[in-house]
Amino acid sequence: MKRTAILILALMLLAALGCGANGTDDPNAVFIDPNAVHGGEYGELYFESNGVRFGIYDEAEAVLSALPAYRSTFTGKSCAFESEDVSYFYAGFTIMTNEIDGTDRITGIKIDDDTVKTPQGLYIGMSAEDAAAAFPAAKEADWSYADGTALLSVTIADDVVKGIVYTPVIPED
Repeated sequence: MKRTAILILALMLLAALGCGANGTDDPNAVFIDPNAVHGGEYGELYFESNGVRFGIYDEAEAVLSALPAYRSTFTGKSCAFESEDVSYFYAGFTIMTNEIDGTDRITGIKIDDDTVKTPQGLYIGMSAEDAAAAFPAAKEADWSYADGTALLSVTIADDVVKGIVYTPVIPED
């Protein structure tokens, strides 16, 4: 599971930075095939902001229109999808979207700072011990937990939560 969590965090970083000169021509690129997945299949791994509950593969337009205005956006080549990554930056979190089967869908939610707490009780800067108590399922699975179409990955360094990201579950080969 650690390898999966590291892969997902690396994919999110590559998405934010772009895929480089090779883009989708890179033979090592990982593409996620959602197999016509629809939103709402993320089990308990949803995120909530300003009374709006959303998660992986939800329709982006419905979520973005229900939230307050985002601060900025970034668009770049995707290393995981066959469409561009579009990131929407809010106070304390970022939503990443991709076009899947003609519909823009949420493909990533990243907690950016300690001003945001997840519905699972996690936040940046909390101790690993407190994180394990707040959401023990993630601790038991090497700080990642999959439910439905979503994977929650928590990065711990020096016994402190340093990163929290929701991404699609990557199918096993």
